[in-house]
Amino acid sequence: MDTTKPTSLFTGKRIFAVAFLFFYVVISYIDRVNLSIAGPTIAKHFHWDAAQMGWIFAAYLWTYDACLVPSGWLADKFGVRRVCAVAISIWSVAAMLTGAATNFATMTLARLGLGVGEASTFPVSNKVIRQWVPAGERGFATGIYHSGSFISIALTTPLVAWVVLHTGWRTSFVVFGAMGFVWLIFWLRWFHPPEQCPWLPEEERKYILESRDGTATTTQATAARQSGTGSAFRVLIRQRSMWGLFLAQGCVNYTNYLFLAWLPTYMVQVRGMNLMKAGIYTAIPYFIAGILEVGLGKASDRLLTPLEVRQGKRRNHVATLLLASMIVLLINVLNSEAAILAVLTVTLACNTTVITYMYALTSDLVEDPRMAGTAFGILLLGGNLFGLCAPIVTGYIVKSTGSFSSAFGLAAGLALIGAVVAITMTRRPLRPMQTADETLAVTP
Repeated sequence: MDTTKPTSLFTGKRIFAVAFLFFYVVISYIDRVNLSIAGPTIAKHFHWDAAQMGWIFAAYLWTYDACLVPSGWLADKFGVRRVCAVAISIWSVAAMLTGAATNFATMTLARLGLGVGEASTFPVSNKVIRQWVPAGERGFATGIYHSGSFISIALTTPLVAWVVLHTGWRTSFVVFGAMGFVWLIFWLRWFHPPEQCPWLPEEERKYILESRDGTATTTQATAARQSGTGSAFRVLIRQRSMWGLFLAQGCVNYTNYLFLAWLPTYMVQVRGMNLMKAGIYTAIPYFIAGILEVGLGKASDRLLTPLEVRQGKRRNHVATLLLASMIVLLINVLNSEAAILAVLTVTLACNTTVITYMYALTSDLVEDPRMAGTAFGILLLGGNLFGLCAPIVTGYIVKSTGSFSSAFGLAAGLALIGAVVAITMTRRPLRPMQTADETLAVTP
């Protein structure tokens, strides 16, 4: 098999597939965090307390979680092109309708609709990476597209805050919700799988198709593709590594959603900032973290040999950064705004890079590309079941204690648990259907 690298990721056409995902995630996160920026204004408008806002923040995760595995399965069955088009249409309409909410019930319904659409975001994005990116570039490519989540927050948080202050919170949902339809036009015009893409050079197409399964032998790859009977979900859920990925992702995502929902409110209520300053102080660590995520993703690829990728050694990188993210505990004892900004930056950089590594680790372990969408759906379900709890639990902690200290302590404790789970429970490949019961331990 000739897998000579004809071009780098940046000089090859495959970078356009990654760019599509980057902007897909950017738009997703604008619509996702718009509520957190407008949260203090909305709470004042409707006279809602912290516990009520916690339920509103978490509402979209109910349908988001319920639709994660089905959206991955739909991507496996019907292709990412169709699923993405339908999904972004649903969530854009729901985001715009949030601006028309008149009470707790209608706000909740709009957020539920947002969750239905956005559930596809990461299952299909990671399936695209599995289709388009050779194994040796996977961490780097994942870091690029996933950095869109934090860069989106960084660049749009001050902008959304400005729109809320000058035109009202309702306008912000309508304006930013409409952005998804612009992306959709380009997606339907240009995106296709590499096997069918008309603008992909033949040499690069050959390289992608021969290199995306790592160093698996032709016999192994053929066997994986012929394993068409049975349920991918049933096969994956019986494997220890899938449960390890599921639980570790949950521990990571708890902190992610705590910050997404409550960080601007923390800055306003605890640190005494106005909404605009809170937007800027939220944006800075997210922007720096997004940049660091890309570099650390590249570093992970460089540090791993092809054999180590297949053995799941990226789990060591996951555990290391999870432990480093426990620095969030220092927020409870710091008074300097500069020091708090530094701690938030380190915490967020570790957190978002771990998410990148988790996606890449799942790609590393999935032997059958036809199971990738379902595997990512299960992975993300674990993350978002924990994530669903974060806004609600934090709301009740703040309401009962008047402080965020215990909320940050809980996030640090989960990071420690996640590191242990990643090291001990992700040591076997995710085997295809007829070979799942024959899975042998991979050498640590």
